Amino acid sequence: MLDDGMRIELATRLRTMNRVLDRIVPDSSTEAVEAAIEIMLEAVARREVGEAVVALEDVVGANPFWLRGYLLLATIYQHFQNADQAIATTEKGLAACARGLRQCSALKWVEAVERINGPVVHNCIQNHAERLRRYERMFRHRLAMLQIRCGNLDEAIEQWSAIEEVHCA
Repeated sequence: MLDDGMRIELATRLRTMNRVLDRIVPDSSTEAVEAAIEIMLEAVARREVGEAVVALEDVVGANPFWLRGYLLLATIYQHFQNADQAIATTEKGLAACARGLRQCSALKWVEAVERINGPVVHNCIQNHAERLRRYERMFRHRLAMLQIRCGNLDEAIEQWSAIEEVHCA
């Protein structure tokens, strides 16, 4: 069972994390996303972590590109020492980032966008790709740290190398 210090720590961490993500990777949220975040925060405050996980998993299942959801879920799993689930969730988020980045750079997508002569459209696409790259770095960093905690140093080194490659590119 959770003691009050752990419960507050997790609730505070999730709330703070959500605010920070609003600043560094802002995205338009739907009512379902906002409701899931509120349900998650209230459930953690009531010590109903299962309810919090289900709320986030439902939205991530409905929208696999809701990257924030993967980070919040991984944080909950990591907090409760479920490293395997935290790693799996982080890897799913990283895979969603990769799919999004592939879609942004797909040849047909690039050709379609090049025909549009609007700086607003180009900025919007560039901002989306940058947002995905930021999430990718966060997922890789989280994955490397989880791998280190599990003693999987080779996998951690691979993630750090990938972070460096992305950063240099």
